[in-house]
Amino acid sequence: MKKRCLIFSLILASFFLVTGCSSDSTDTATTDHHVEVIRLAGGTDWGSPNPFLNVGRGPGVGKTKLIFDSLLEADENGIIPWLATEWSVEGNVFTFKLKEDAAFHDGTPLTSADVAFTIDYYKAHPPVSNPISNNLIQSYEIVDPGTIKISVEKPQATTIAKLGSFQILPKHIWEKVADPATFNSPEAFIGSGSYKFSSYDAAAGSYEFIANEDYSIAKPAADKIQFVPVSDPLLAFENNEIDICDVPVDVLEKYEKDDSIGIITKDNDMGYRILINFETIPVFNDLNLRAALYQGIDRQGIVDKVFRGSGAVGSAGYVPPTNLFFSDKVKTYDYNKEAALAAFKDKNIQVKIAAGNSGADVKIAELVKLNLEEIGIGVEIAAYDTQVRDDKVYSGDYEMAIVGNGGWGREPDYLRTIYSANSKNKAKSPTSMGPIGWDNPEITQLAEDQLKEMDPEKRKEMFKALQDKISQEIPIIVLATQTTNVIYRPDYYDGWTKTYDYQQFEQNRLSYVEQ
Repeated sequence: MKKRCLIFSLILASFFLVTGCSSDSTDTATTDHHVEVIRLAGGTDWGSPNPFLNVGRGPGVGKTKLIFDSLLEADENGIIPWLATEWSVEGNVFTFKLKEDAAFHDGTPLTSADVAFTIDYYKAHPPVSNPISNNLIQSYEIVDPGTIKISVEKPQATTIAKLGSFQILPKHIWEKVADPATFNSPEAFIGSGSYKFSSYDAAAGSYEFIANEDYSIAKPAADKIQFVPVSDPLLAFENNEIDICDVPVDVLEKYEKDDSIGIITKDNDMGYRILINFETIPVFNDLNLRAALYQGIDRQGIVDKVFRGSGAVGSAGYVPPTNLFFSDKVKTYDYNKEAALAAFKDKNIQVKIAAGNSGADVKIAELVKLNLEEIGIGVEIAAYDTQVRDDKVYSGDYEMAIVGNGGWGREPDYLRTIYSANSKNKAKSPTSMGPIGWDNPEITQLAEDQLKEMDPEKRKEMFKALQDKISQEIPIIVLATQTTNVIYRPDYYDGWTKTYDYQQFEQNRLSYVEQ
């Protein structure tokens, strides 16, 4: 019978805050067998795979996590042991016991001194993705080589996930490195992960990782992982050049009828929005004009024409309707070209929109330009390579920007990192980028307070209230979310694993170890 993977239910991260764990980290679905090579579509430069040189999007971080391990990991059911075999919480102190035979790729044992060093090094030199930023950690105590106590100011709903996910550096290498941004020698890629760095070609967007045969946590599922440059991933899949790829919804039926093909659905996990820089185009400080802007964009047209109907119109509260935290009380703004045209009449507004120059980004930009010109707004689209566009967003060098990213199905603490004046625009990641020149104290307060709420149901209600308030302010124009379907050959490899709050299984290191 044809094998089809299902969407795993979200489980609240705060359920796992005070859970002590045993050393069994492999209670998940099992892979069928070990393979020689897993080949994925490459062709995009996601940076060098270490914590300081990777691109701060999922594909860049995911590659880095193959090489550099963290204390904990996540599977379909929740947070699980990894480098730490168990942990406990007493008040604001988190104690982690490390795996006795954990080691770096060069054979050097990994100890609590490496964990402590990494904490200090990340404070002095923040990595691209830094879950322990904003002074989360107050202090630490090295109890012995296999035990470390980490103190925080006050435990919050996401504390254990953050403490468990920062990537551990080998002290004996990095203590000699004054500037990690220029450290690109072979030693810069020695970690403790399930795979070792083999090769990387920035121009081609190709990567190769080889199995760490001495890995003690789990056996690598492949001898090699290769990201192969391809111009047409679906054709490459048909030609057996890659082992997994996205499939357009309009040809999905063909593969549904093929018993040799497995299908995984990622439900509304990719989304697109328009960021507004209120400092460069202050006219949109007028809430009525923001509402008219929302009304003037045919968001259902984006779903239909770009996503071929596979997705959902963007919610003004940001969180997509399939997310378990979605509020059905958010304010809605139906497409109304006539009302928008009346609002912008005689305003003579001109905007420059930064956008990506490939894939869905181009098509969405074209439709947005057409819609805005129809309601009397002059539009110039500035199309850039994705990384260039992202850099402009990170530096605030834009008027408007169309930005897409995954992870919309997660528990929506991203509302804090996007909308809170205290947390937004703090990291080089799409989920940290919010509106420049706008803030709302009430939204900021609620976004920060949800972290302090340890009752999962109360926190869920806070997320819903936050969406409702955001939908009334609409400082970001949420366009649409996309549901994608992925095909693979289960007879060759069937180890693809989602986590309890993240559907991008290709970026999950559990997908590449035998379980």
